[in-house]
Amino acid sequence: MSNGFPDFYALLKVPETATADEIREGYKREALRTHPDRATQPGPNGEEPLTRAEATALFQQVADAYYTLSDPHRRREYDQARRTQQARYAWTEGHAGEHTEPDRVFVNVFEALLRPEIENPKYFYSPIGMASGAALGFICGGLPGMMVGGYAGQKLGQVRDNKGVSVLEAFSRLEQAQRMAILAALAGKIFASLH
Repeated sequence: MSNGFPDFYALLKVPETATADEIREGYKREALRTHPDRATQPGPNGEEPLTRAEATALFQQVADAYYTLSDPHRRREYDQARRTQQARYAWTEGHAGEHTEPDRVFVNVFEALLRPEIENPKYFYSPIGMASGAALGFICGGLPGMMVGGYAGQKLGQVRDNKGVSVLEAFSRLEQAQRMAILAALAGKIFASLH
């Protein structure tokens, strides 16, 4: 749209009448296409890559579009602002500088698909925690204490094995090549489901 007013529907490539599911699918498509780890690489058909700054700005806009259109109240405000010239300025000024965290939006939408790709649980501390807890429980409370201690120790060890980090944190800790591989796998799943 003109006058610096963002066209969130065009950014997500969905119609103004899009359902919540269509908006979510549009976001998935565009987020994978514009993610800075992918958009800064040459495309499969020889497309020119974006600079990191261009890709980051576009990824931010796509996240802002999803953030606005995925919430009924924010979408209603946005749609009202689109209808009148005066409201356009009011909406733009009222939301100037307001941005979402694009990586958080990305992981929230893709969490179910990302989780198995980045989780790599180990089974080292869980059995050690169980044995240690059982021994300590036996010393303190006999057989019942051993059962409780073993269970508690196993659970604490499991937390240590899984490192207790969110999908976002685990994804951001990966090297760029690993993130690109995961994004390529996600893109394959998403784009294959659209055909």
